[in-house]
Amino acid sequence: MRNERERHEGIIDVPPERYSECLAVLRSGFATEVADFGITRENTPSNPAFWSDSAVAAVVDRGFELFAVEQDGRIVGCAFAGPSKSRPGVWSLRHLAVDPTTRHAGHGAALVIEGARRARAGGAAVLTIGIVAENTRLSDWYRRLGFESIDKTAYPGLVFTVERLQLALAST
Repeated sequence: MRNERERHEGIIDVPPERYSECLAVLRSGFATEVADFGITRENTPSNPAFWSDSAVAAVVDRGFELFAVEQDGRIVGCAFAGPSKSRPGVWSLRHLAVDPTTRHAGHGAALVIEGARRARAGGAAVLTIGIVAENTRLSDWYRRLGFESIDKTAYPGLVFTVERLQLALAST
């Protein structure tokens, strides 16, 4: 992964008037996982594929920063990052999504790099993310970016297992 202190030129902070653009990316980005892993509105209503119009603002209101990759004036990927309320020195990267029509162009990696940069700037030593464990392609992708698996947990009511991964952030 390239130098995490370097900010990707297409990364922007997302203002409230552009939340709907991120919501569209989240819905389309997570829709592929929904189809592949049997996730429905009924069994996992919290999945971003099913978010209401107010959901993006609700995550920001919980203390998460929203940032995106913008290409030709259009948001093509977004993610949230913020500090853990219960674990000092830990930040979470949440709901990272890239528009399926623009995947495999480095946008996801740019969002991870930006999340790590923000976490380090916020004093974190570790960046974590939770994913669908059965999505081995995604798990392998995060590992290639330097993440390590912490654990896998089956939660009652979910049709998938949650894998938590973490990225150690070098302090300099």
